[in-house]
Amino acid sequence: MQFSQVFGLDHLKKKLIANIQNNRLPHAQLFLGAEGSGKLGLALALTQYLYCSDRTDEDSCGACSSCRKISSHSHPDVHFTFPVAASKETSTQYMNQWREMHGVSHYFNTQDWMSSIAKDENKTANITREETRSILSRLSLKPFEGDAKTLIIWMPEYLKKESNVLLKLIEEPPQKTYFILVAEDLQQLLPTITSRTQITKISTYTLAETSTFLHNKYGLEKSQIAHIGRLAEGNLRLAIQLIENETNDFATYFREWMLACYKNDIKSVSELTDKLHSLGKNQIQLFLKHGIAILRECLLYQTVGNYIINAETNQIPFIEKLSSTLNASFIEKIYEQMNDVIYHLQRNANPKIALFNLSINIRYYFIRK
Repeated sequence: MQFSQVFGLDHLKKKLIANIQNNRLPHAQLFLGAEGSGKLGLALALTQYLYCSDRTDEDSCGACSSCRKISSHSHPDVHFTFPVAASKETSTQYMNQWREMHGVSHYFNTQDWMSSIAKDENKTANITREETRSILSRLSLKPFEGDAKTLIIWMPEYLKKESNVLLKLIEEPPQKTYFILVAEDLQQLLPTITSRTQITKISTYTLAETSTFLHNKYGLEKSQIAHIGRLAEGNLRLAIQLIENETNDFATYFREWMLACYKNDIKSVSELTDKLHSLGKNQIQLFLKHGIAILRECLLYQTVGNYIINAETNQIPFIEKLSSTLNASFIEKIYEQMNDVIYHLQRNANPKIALFNLSINIRYYFIRK
């Protein structure tokens, strides 16, 4: 991957290029950014630039042997570590799936990845003890085609206690060995690991940047781009999913769900929960993200004088009605609980139970209105 293929982040690209040109590239780096922020693409572009035999001041050539091999994730001196599904498995067993995933997008998250390698998307992700042994073995070898070796660890949060095995290797690596850790949650990493890396924070994309990305990639109408951009909140993975999964009418589902809760219709709530559960965990999170955006507009419409609702035309009457049905305090509480459900779904909570429990809580707020 070339830097030109990574959307935005121009200031970081220049900094990373300068580090290589001035021989100041740290041997251990941590690219830290939220989901959908482009951090993995940036790590891949940096690696390709490092190995490129005909690089310019702005980018790798994309055509030399090293560039082609790194783009196809087949360079013998560039190694990958990522979460897998079983305790005895290693990343090398899943390189074909890794290549296929990158052929679609580099904005995927752990859930997307686990869905591609495990029959059960709820399977717990893990970077295993076998993987750390594999890392030690792979990095003990001499470079095959150049004078450097690189290990990219995607989502090192899943190393957990196995991180300790790598401490000495990261602190005192073999000559010309580079580590690039690509993470989302600093709190999940051992301080002994982060203290041995140079942290590069990758910011979330702005609404304007997200809109530009969507326009360039899909060429949609401005109103649709603006709507998706607001829902995505700078997360390009979410923006892509919202567009490519538009067959699921989340707006209709959300209206039906709120109406069932308002009427205290437990049967309809249960049926809708079953329907949403059948879509899968990723789609449920998209549905809840849509609901959160609706609630935000309700809250603003209710509390800000002369506020103009920022939503698609066909959703405005529903937002006006919902904002008159719930008070601001209850809207905030529902908003927070939806975010909590998303958090727990990402950590393998049972989707059906989580949704039904959330429905009961929302019903309670309607009753107390």
